Amino acid sequence: MNKIKTLNQERASFVLSKIEEVKTKGKKYQEKFKTNAKRLSSLIISNGLLPTLAFLKSSSDRKPVYDVLDEWLKNKRFCQNDALAELLNSDAVKLRLVTMEALEFANWLKRIVEVEMEK
Repeated sequence: MNKIKTLNQERASFVLSKIEEVKTKGKKYQEKFKTNAKRLSSLIISNGLLPTLAFLKSSSDRKPVYDVLDEWLKNKRFCQNDALAELLNSDAVKLRLVTMEALEFANWLKRIVEVEMEK
């Protein structure tokens, strides 16, 4: 029997699997990921989704967080291609919907990073 999961369960499960991957990387990589993951929701709130995506994508230190969010948006079919490129050409309704989803995802990312990547 298939178990039906809530969207929050799916978010948490996806984030947890990504954190497990991050934990196999070096200490410096983990620290940078943790720092950027914890800042994601505040960046989206203060700057908006598009500037935040551009900011994350612009640096190799921040890009792993971008990649995780981008993969989630693709898996849930909010985007088909690169999130930043696609959302730059989307309408305001889609951008608002994706922003709300990105914030929900960012909250789970922050929570799980804080629990799973303690010093």
